[in-house]
Amino acid sequence: MSSPFSDRVLQMEASVTVATTAKAAELRRQGEDVIAMSAGEPDVDTPENIKRAGVAAIEAGHTKYTSPASGLIELKEAICRKLDRDNGLSYEPGQIVITCGAKQVIFDAIAALINPGDEAILPAPLYVSYADQVKLMGGVPVIIQTDPADRFCLNVDQLEAAITERSKLIIFNSPSNPTGEIYPAERWQSIADVLAETGIHVITDEIYEKFIYDGEHASIATKNERLLERTLVVNGFSKAYAMTGWRVGYGAGPSEWMSHIAKIQSQETTNTCTISQHAAIEALEGPQDSITGMRALFQARRDLIASRLDALPGVSCPAPAGAFYVFPDVRELISDTKIEDDVYLCGYLLDEAKIAAVPGAGFGTPGYVRFSYTLADDRLEEAIRRVEDAIGKLR
Repeated sequence: MSSPFSDRVLQMEASVTVATTAKAAELRRQGEDVIAMSAGEPDVDTPENIKRAGVAAIEAGHTKYTSPASGLIELKEAICRKLDRDNGLSYEPGQIVITCGAKQVIFDAIAALINPGDEAILPAPLYVSYADQVKLMGGVPVIIQTDPADRFCLNVDQLEAAITERSKLIIFNSPSNPTGEIYPAERWQSIADVLAETGIHVITDEIYEKFIYDGEHASIATKNERLLERTLVVNGFSKAYAMTGWRVGYGAGPSEWMSHIAKIQSQETTNTCTISQHAAIEALEGPQDSITGMRALFQARRDLIASRLDALPGVSCPAPAGAFYVFPDVRELISDTKIEDDVYLCGYLLDEAKIAAVPGAGFGTPGYVRFSYTLADDRLEEAIRRVEDAIGKLR
């Protein structure tokens, strides 16, 4: 008997990061002492001033629909000020759409742009949702493997080789989930100059911009005025302000593209939670010292886990430049032991060490494993010790 469900949804995969974290949570409910290094969220709480702004919004009766559906004007204005101040980008409030997290604006942007058969160029390792979102719209993901020796950054030769007459979109993520690496400004310039000569649209996912430890954040949106007319800048509040559960993201881009994204949202979620939007205004306009504190905390954790994993036989783990993940190369470990692949290794770590990690295959790059280090210091130390012991048993 054939399935009653659509071919589109049947070919989709569930988010591997969400599925892994859910499995870890279920094991904990069963009494297992599982340490989840799979979740992409800060372990610290939302700053107090932001929480108070959310409570104040409730008490003031801001519990109705948002009008317009694309977001509170006051929040859009705050985002415009942020983009000008932090990124050197100038937008009008009408070019901003507020969504239920950054993932939604990416999904809606793809839905607004991609027709069946259109190609989307996706440098890998890539965020787990990009390819399935493209496929859901009937598009064709063109996954380009980048070089770890080049810090997993796409180069111009790779880009030019990937472009065809069907190329419609390219998605970048810097700092990267899963690698933590960043694109330097000069690489952005060379890529932007190539893309400016095409009709390809660009989504630049910059959700981790506040967590850079080596180097500085640069945006491709600043590198070529002609390309800016086809570029969507994506950001949000989940990472920088520890607001993953508040579900507020946004996109800034050319007016026509944004109008279609807003139209999709009006038929989809109507609007982002009004209470959360009021809290997001305070996040942008209030004190920013919580970001400084988190960045210092995460940098110390990065240094610890990268050095310890890099010391393991068969594992190579350079310290990444940003985000809050490490993405060690375990190909030598796999070839030298009974481990079959990175998926099997993550299963082994969960069974043997009660560590939930995400296989590189989920990010389009087998032979690697992603560990999130957003854990309290004592739990991070315990997690690293468990990984060391489990890998030691393979020898």
